[in-house]
Amino acid sequence: MSTGDANVPDWLYRLFTGGSYPYLRRQAKFRFKRDPTPDVLRELFVDTFPRCTMKVLIEEKQGMIVQFRELKTYEPGQYMSLVWTPVDVLRTTYGRGKYKLNFYEGENFICTTNVKVDLD
Repeated sequence: MSTGDANVPDWLYRLFTGGSYPYLRRQAKFRFKRDPTPDVLRELFVDTFPRCTMKVLIEEKQGMIVQFRELKTYEPGQYMSLVWTPVDVLRTTYGRGKYKLNFYEGENFICTTNVKVDLD
């Protein structure tokens, strides 16, 4: 999807602007004092996404407990190949496993997605 200045995969745009993670919707309500229109969400996405960092975490099971260990933090603009082909990049870089990709604006959590990588 091309959203003006931000050329990103559709899944990523839906993740940032969908109802599951209300960060951008809350920002719009705070700024404009009303529910955001799709155009307002697109504008906020184009403004916010270029400043976002991304953390890659891997699932580690210890008995009945599942926890996630941080592998790497990517600065803005350094993770585009990872969001376009997450399974391939994660497989090449880290191997098989269950991963989380967390997106942040500064210290503020925006959204997360899970990626399962099997060795084919």
